[in-house]
Amino acid sequence: MGEASEESQLSQAVYAMCGLAFSGKSTMARKLAQALGAALVSLDAINEERGLDGSKGLTDRQWEESSFMAMDRLRGVLRQGRSAVVDDTFSHRFLRDRCKAVAESEGCRFMILFVDTPPSVIEARRADNLRRPIRAHLAEEVFAHHRDRFQFPTEDEAVVRIGSDQDLARFLEAEKPGRA
Repeated sequence: MGEASEESQLSQAVYAMCGLAFSGKSTMARKLAQALGAALVSLDAINEERGLDGSKGLTDRQWEESSFMAMDRLRGVLRQGRSAVVDDTFSHRFLRDRCKAVAESEGCRFMILFVDTPPSVIEARRADNLRRPIRAHLAEEVFAHHRDRFQFPTEDEAVVRIGSDQDLARFLEAEKPGRA
């Protein structure tokens, strides 16, 4: 019995979605969670529950509180024996390290999925969303602040770059249960 439990825990994973706003993280996070049967922990959903509107900008303290709430939810999901996809920008190294620490404390694999979208595509998506909104518009000064402070993942982090739907499909094929 202990052996199956250990195997189950080793197959548990935390997938930290990372990338600039409008890179496609949330769309990929939903696809990933559905395909792998993983729980989805969304910072946007947490902010919405708290009555916060990230599109207008939040203080560092508000983001920090939401981050801690997300990590508490993540811990709960992992303790239920499930894998999780965490949908956030993970715009700073310390946020990725925090998530990794939660995964490791629960004996789970951890990886960062960096949604590597060209800046021109992000700008086109923002412009299109302004014309035909499918999500809240991110004010220019809020986006510029986010972009300029973004700390991209480094080589010493467990990073998988996802630049297309084909990359995501290849990643999902490799992550299917029994292949890890």
